[in-house]
Amino acid sequence: MAGKGLILKSLLRTRSQNFQRICLRTFLADAYKCEAEWKGRLNNPLLEKLKNENFYGELLKKFQNDGKASAIDVDLFSTFVLNELHLEDLEIITKKFRRCPNTVHALPSTSHSVIRTYLEFKNTDTLMRMVDDRLNYGLFLDYYLSNLLMDSFLKEDNFRDAAKVAIQLMLQEEFDHPITSNLALYSCYGYLNKPQPEPWDPQPKPKPVEPVEEVKVRVDYIREPFFDDHFDLTQPNHLIGKTLVGFGKHLLRQSPDSVAYTSLLLGWTLFEKHDKVIETLDTILGLSSKPYLLKEGLDRCKKTVHDWSNPPEGFLDKYNARIHQLEAGGFIVHDNVSDILRQRIKDAVSKQENDDIQHQKERYRLWEQQREEEIQRQAQAIERRKRLAILEAKKKDLKEKEEQLYFFDNLDEWELRHEEKMLQKEILLKEEESRGRKVSAKSQRQAEEDAYYPPEIIAVRKQK
Repeated sequence: MAGKGLILKSLLRTRSQNFQRICLRTFLADAYKCEAEWKGRLNNPLLEKLKNENFYGELLKKFQNDGKASAIDVDLFSTFVLNELHLEDLEIITKKFRRCPNTVHALPSTSHSVIRTYLEFKNTDTLMRMVDDRLNYGLFLDYYLSNLLMDSFLKEDNFRDAAKVAIQLMLQEEFDHPITSNLALYSCYGYLNKPQPEPWDPQPKPKPVEPVEEVKVRVDYIREPFFDDHFDLTQPNHLIGKTLVGFGKHLLRQSPDSVAYTSLLLGWTLFEKHDKVIETLDTILGLSSKPYLLKEGLDRCKKTVHDWSNPPEGFLDKYNARIHQLEAGGFIVHDNVSDILRQRIKDAVSKQENDDIQHQKERYRLWEQQREEEIQRQAQAIERRKRLAILEAKKKDLKEKEEQLYFFDNLDEWELRHEEKMLQKEILLKEEESRGRKVSAKSQRQAEEDAYYPPEIIAVRKQK
């Protein structure tokens, strides 16, 4: 009986912990997803008429033959992907459209549809790879999608991809939305405390194959190597560090507190900006009103500095002296950063969630209206092209009939055209011979045929 009691208590404890984790990390209500409005786009009777099982094949033909496809066709294709088996097709079409001229006319609903489709089928590894490859896919996150992605990832303890969403916001320099900014900070701190799942890049780019032999290529000029410290960042610590700096600066402008200063100091430390670390410490020590740093963040700063392989000369002495001043001056508090951010997220959600939902529903209605207008416009353009083609065919037919009717009246003009044509052929043949190129038998035969004049037929009367 005692053994059964222990097992029962263990099961209850596990369920309680799981329930607490779900409760703590479920920030957005189910209504935030706007599922009814999102799925309602498929109920449009106009879309029912346009459904085509070979839509993917037709789009590929357009890209192969014309080098482009219309923005509305790509948008419709992203809307019709309702099966996980077609996700690879969606990636191919998205990439081809991004590299064609019509990408400047891309509809805002297309990017949203691609991201939500991948999220719906939980293919997050491919999704985050595409989002990070902005040049080839052109998928950019807005505040609503960022909140949706981070909330979904955090529910599954996927701190890695939640932090990647925060990084995208930093790269786009979008820090203003209260729910988004707090979720981004929570995701970054969550990944630092629990870096999972591993690895950071589950779908790395294939490395280019190095040639066996040395190949020398002549170029007009040599490009000097340039690193912009922004889009060129690849190391996880640097990316998360700059993200913490960006959101920390935003918090400082609104309400300078322990989370803001801790994020700024930890961010510069992870980013390995040694001068900025010392500058931030001096700023904190020099403020008239004593700011506070969270011990959790300061301990991580110490650990990160300790792990640096080659810090600048004299840096450690300056750093340790300032850290000692902070600790001796009572600048450190023992609050938990995750608890603080969790409460801030709940407060921001209670204030902002309904406005976000209404705004997104309005966008869905606007996109549906825009899609219908684009479909009608394209249908009218196709009809106009058909009519022009019919007119051109009729004009050509009339011109041919006119030439037949007035052939003998324009005989001199026809002979002049023929002479000009023969002269051009002779010049071409001479140019080929002067270059030492052998004239093909086909070209000679064609020239002989063009130079052939049929004999004049003269009626001869029989003599009696």
